Amino acid sequence: MTEDEVFEEAVEAALEAPHGEREALRAVLRDAKPWIVASARAHHDRYAKLRGGNVRARSLARIAAKRPFLWRCVLLVVVPVTDYVLWSLLFKYGVNGNPALPVGRNAAIAAGIAVLVLGVSYVTAIGRTVAWFWGVFGLSWIALTALLVNIAAVFVWPWPWLLATAPLGLGVMWGAGLLIEVTAALLPPAMIAGRTAATDQALREWRSAMLYDGVLPALRAELGGTRIVPGTELTFDDARNLHRGGSLISHQPVPAGRELADLVDSLDGGSFALAGPRGSGKTNLLRAFCRGAYRRRGQAADLSVLVAAPVDYVPREFVLHLYAQACHAVLAHLRESAPKVVWRRRHDGRVQLARAAQRGLRDIAYVQTLTGETSGKFGFRGAELAYKRATSLAGRPRTYPEVVDDFRTFVRDVARTLDPVRVVIAIDEIDRIGAGEPARRFLNEIKAVFDVPGCYYLMSVSTEAQHDFELAGMGLRSVFDSSFDEVVRVDYLDFQLARGLISRSVEGLPEMFVALAYVFSGGLARQLTRSARAIVRQPRGTSLAAVTEKLVADELDRVCKTTSDALTALDDRDAVTKLLRVLADPDPDLHVLRDRVQAAYAKEHTAIGDLGDRAAARIAFLAVVRDHFTDDLAEVVPAQVDALARARRYAGSNPATGLALLEEFSSASTARPAPARPPR
Repeated sequence: MTEDEVFEEAVEAALEAPHGEREALRAVLRDAKPWIVASARAHHDRYAKLRGGNVRARSLARIAAKRPFLWRCVLLVVVPVTDYVLWSLLFKYGVNGNPALPVGRNAAIAAGIAVLVLGVSYVTAIGRTVAWFWGVFGLSWIALTALLVNIAAVFVWPWPWLLATAPLGLGVMWGAGLLIEVTAALLPPAMIAGRTAATDQALREWRSAMLYDGVLPALRAELGGTRIVPGTELTFDDARNLHRGGSLISHQPVPAGRELADLVDSLDGGSFALAGPRGSGKTNLLRAFCRGAYRRRGQAADLSVLVAAPVDYVPREFVLHLYAQACHAVLAHLRESAPKVVWRRRHDGRVQLARAAQRGLRDIAYVQTLTGETSGKFGFRGAELAYKRATSLAGRPRTYPEVVDDFRTFVRDVARTLDPVRVVIAIDEIDRIGAGEPARRFLNEIKAVFDVPGCYYLMSVSTEAQHDFELAGMGLRSVFDSSFDEVVRVDYLDFQLARGLISRSVEGLPEMFVALAYVFSGGLARQLTRSARAIVRQPRGTSLAAVTEKLVADELDRVCKTTSDALTALDDRDAVTKLLRVLADPDPDLHVLRDRVQAAYAKEHTAIGDLGDRAAARIAFLAVVRDHFTDDLAEVVPAQVDALARARRYAGSNPATGLALLEEFSSASTARPAPARPPR
C-alpha cells in the first residue's frame, strides 16, 4: 500500500464526528499530514524493506485471491498439461522426425498428475509446497520454451521470424514471471509464507502507527485546544503514549521548529544551531525535523542523518563516523526511492552515487595493501639462474584534511544528484561536550565540513552559544558566531503548548491536572512528560488536592535528600549539622519549614547559604502550589499557571527571583501568601 492510502485509512478510522465537524477536522489532519506521516516513518521503512516483488504481480495476486480455485486450476492443471503437449509435439515433429510416445495418452497422464497435485495443494503446508514447486516448474518450462524459440529465430530461421517471435517470447517470459508471483501468493511454501507474514505484520504495524502515533495524537491536540475537560477528580481514557519512548508524540510542534523550517526553506545550505536549556526539547525537535514533521506539503522528503556528539572525541574519528552514516543514509535512500523508469542521465548519476557511497564505506573500514611479485628461472644441465623481484604497496590512513575533503565532495555530489532532495545532517547534544572551551574547540574543528551547497547542518547547543552569537552584533565575535548562519532559540513551553503536548499523549485528562503537571515542569518539555506520568499513576477518581499532595510530598523528599547530600561535602560542621537536622525532620507546614531552613544558618558561608536559599525557594514553591491546587479551584487561568511555572524555573537557579515571583503570585491570589523573608 502507498503512504497516501494508509494515511486516508487512518483518517477515516479516527473521525467519528458529525459531518460538518468531520470535514473541518479532516482539513486539520491533512494540514498536519507531514507530521503524521513522520510519526510512522520507522514502521513505513520496515514495511518498505520487507515488501518485495513487482507492483503488477501484487495486483494480479489480489485479483487471483478472489477466485483461488479457478487460478489454481490454471496454474496447476492447464499450464503443466499445455507444457507437456507443446514439448511432446516439438520432440515428435521437430527433432529429425524421431518417433515419440503418443501425445494424447501421455497428456492424459500429465492431466491426472496435475489433478492430483491440485488436490494435494489443499492439504497442509507440505501440500502447498509441493504444488508451488509443480506450478513454478510448469511456468519455468513455458519461459524456457519462449527463450528457445527466440534463440532459434536468431540462428536458424529467417530474420522475419525474429520480428514475430521476439516480442511474443518476451511477453510470454514476462507473463510467466508474474504468474510465478501469483503462485507464491496462492500457494506460499514455508519460506515465502514467513516472508509474506512478516510483510503483512509490518503493514498492520504501519497502519496502527499511522493511526495511534499520528492521526489520533494530532486530533487530540487539535481538540485539546478547544475542548476543555472540567473537574477536580482524576479521569482519563488512555495514557499509554506517555510511556512510549522515541515517538514524535512526545514533541509538540513549537515556534522554534517552524522558524527553523522557514530558514532551511529560504537558504541554499547553511549551518543552524538550536539553543535552549536542557530538557526544552532540542533533541525531539531535531528528530522531528529529520523525520519530516516540519516539511511543507508536497515537498520532497529530506535525506537526513542524525548523530550524537561524543563526550570525548577525536576530530578525524568523528568526521569518519559522520561520513559512514551519510553513506548508509544515501544507500538506504536510493534503495527506497529508486524510480522504475528514469532518464538515463539521472539513472547514471544515481548509480555513480551508490558506488561512491559503497567505496566510501570500504575506504573507511579498511586500509588496502597491494602486493606484486615478478620471478623468473632458467636452468641448463644442473646449472640454474633465478631472478625475483617483489613490490609491495601499503595504503596509509587518510589525514584529517583529506577526510574532510572527501566528505565534502561526497555530500556535494549527493546534494547535486538528488536535487530537489535536501541533505540534512543533524548533530545532537553538543552541550554534552561541556560549556566553554571544549564546545568551542569542537566547533572549530567540525566546521571545516560546513558550507556545502544543498546541505544543511543542524546542531543543538547550549544557551551560551546563543549569548555569544547575539553579542557578535555588538562587535564581540566568537567561534559560535563564525560557525552558524542562524541560532534558533528553543524556549520554554507556555501553558497552551503544554496542553497540546499532554493532549497528544493522554486522552480526557481534566484541565486542572494538565495545569498541575505544567506548573511542576516549569515549562520544560521533558519534565512535563515526567510530571504527567506521575499524575496518571495515581488511581482514577483521586481528588486534585490528593494528587497535588502526593506530587508535593515526592518533590519535598527529593529536595531534602539532594540538599543533604550536597551539604555533606562542605566543611562548616556546625552550620551543616543544623541545616541537616531541619531537612531530616521536615515540618508538615511548608511555610514554617521554609522559615526554619532559612534560619538554620547564621554564619556567612557562601556554599551553605546558596544551598539553603535554593532549598527554601523550592519549598516555598511547593507551599504555594499546595495552597493553589485545591478541590475548590474553580478554573485554570493561563496567566497564573504561567507565572507559577516561571517561579518554578527560577526557584532552582536564582532563589531571590524565584521567591519574589512566588510572593507576587501569593499576594495577588486568595490563597495564603508566602512569607516575605528574603534569601541571604
